[in-house]
Amino acid sequence: MGELVKVLIKCTEAPRTELTAQFNPKELQVDKTVGWTNAQGASTENPPQEFKDPQSSSLSVTLYFDTYESKKDVHKTFVSKLEQMVTIEPSLGRPPLVIFQWNKFSFKGVVESLTQKYTMFLSDGTRCRCEVGFKMKSASEARSATRAHGNQGGDKSGGG
Repeated sequence: MGELVKVLIKCTEAPRTELTAQFNPKELQVDKTVGWTNAQGASTENPPQEFKDPQSSSLSVTLYFDTYESKKDVHKTFVSKLEQMVTIEPSLGRPPLVIFQWNKFSFKGVVESLTQKYTMFLSDGTRCRCEVGFKMKSASEARSATRAHGNQGGDKSGGG
């Protein structure tokens, strides 16, 4: 039996943050939705379906972090690194692309949501145990809609 490989989550662009999970998740879920819509003008109980748009897959997982024994703040030690993955990076104008790697399983995209549930505190109120709901949407690249509306980089094409 091989050595246990821990989950690695890392930004593939600036700021190049990465985090190794303290505990591997007990499960992960990958969902794929297909964009279907009722055909126009159909008035039957089971109308014909029209393919609308391709949809990205999504990954959902719960990550667990615990710093009780070290008496450190679990947010500062672990969770803050995940928060950087949903924070707008000024040089990009959006949050960075991220890769979730667990042995041979790899999922690349953007972090769609991050929920934090603190379940244990030290006597001084320091957060020391956290369950993090982590959800990603698959993407090969990402753009900022706000940058698309303005010329941020200086168009060198000469067109006007």
